[in-house]
Order: sequence, then structure tokens, then C-alpha cells
Amino acid sequence: MSGPMSANVQSVDAIKDVRNALIRFQERATNAMGDLRQKIDRTVAWLELDRPNYWQDQERRAYDLVASTRVALETCKLRTVAGRRSDCIEEKKAFERAKMRMEYVREKQQAVRKWMVQSGKEANEYRSRTSNFMRTLENDVPLMIAQLGRMIDAIERYAEPNLVTVNSPSVVSSSPEKEDLTITAPTNVVPVDAVHSVVSQTDASSEIP
Repeated sequence: MSGPMSANVQSVDAIKDVRNALIRFQERATNAMGDLRQKIDRTVAWLELDRPNYWQDQERRAYDLVASTRVALETCKLRTVAGRRSDCIEEKKAFERAKMRMEYVREKQQAVRKWMVQSGKEANEYRSRTSNFMRTLENDVPLMIAQLGRMIDAIERYAEPNLVTVNSPSVVSSSPEKEDLTITAPTNVVPVDAVHSVVSQTDASSEIP
């Protein structure tokens, strides 16, 4: 019978299930958070390094295209056919397309600069908001897993079958018709002191600075 200083432990499997669930949660959450951070870092690097270089190259090409189409248009205007100057329709269209391309490239450069600043702010805010959760995954959850493991070990050690056979002549009744008495320690009653001792030792040895 369990007394006032005992814990009625029906099954250690429930504690094991909680510990296993914590282990799975830590693994999945850590992987998910790691994937998110990698995607954010790749996006920020793409905006800060890849896109500026790309659009700078496109700006040089657009500038060269504007220059070449302008020269072609000016050359066409100086050319005469049968005593009359050419309308240079194709050259004018090419020059206009080149100028539109230059304007488009400059708009993209402005957009990249804008999103470079915005993405940096958003990334820093995300890291700040998830820092506590990351510390929980890296420190608190492993601490709880270890604590539960030590608790399970202590309970299982206490609950191991401990048979005490009473067969000494000084203990067993001299009556021949009575059988030897075997006293079996209860396996489902664990003193609270035993569990508290494990938890206290775990807390004392696992303090986080």
C-alpha cells in the first residue's frame, strides 16, 4: 500500500513516450528552423550579391546598345537614296527599344536596392523573434530529455523484482504443514523521495549559465 510519501507509478512507458516525443520534436523542429534560416540567408545573399552584379552587367549592355543604335540612326539620317534621305524607320525603332531597355534596367536596380534594405531588416527581425525558441531547442529540450531519462532509470532500478525468501529456521514457523513465505517488493509504488532525489540532482547539475 502506498503511503503519504509514495508515488503510485502504474507504468514507466508513459514517461518513455513523453521522452521519445520530445526527442522527435527536437529533431523535426531543429531541421525545420535550420531549413528556414538557410532559405533566408540564400535570399539575402541573392539580393545583396547576385542581383546587383547582374543588373550592373545589364546596365553596361543596355548602355552599349543605346550607343550603337544611336550611331546607326545618325548614320542612316546622313544616307541618301536616289537623292532623298531615308526615313530610317527601323533604326528609330531599334533606338527607342534600346532606350526602353535602359530605363527598365535602371528601375530594376532601384528595386534591388530597396529590397536589399528591406530583406536585411526582415531577416534580422526573424532571427530576433526566433532566438528564444532556438535556445529552447538547443538547451531546454535536451535538458528535459536527459532529466526524464535519469528519472526513468531511477524508477526502473527501484521497481526491479526484489525477492526476499524467508526460509531461515529462526524465521520460518516450525509447523511442517506451512509453506515457505516469499515476500515480493511492490513494483508499482515508488517513494516520492527517490524521484525527487533524481530531479533535484538533475537540476543541480544542469544549470545553464
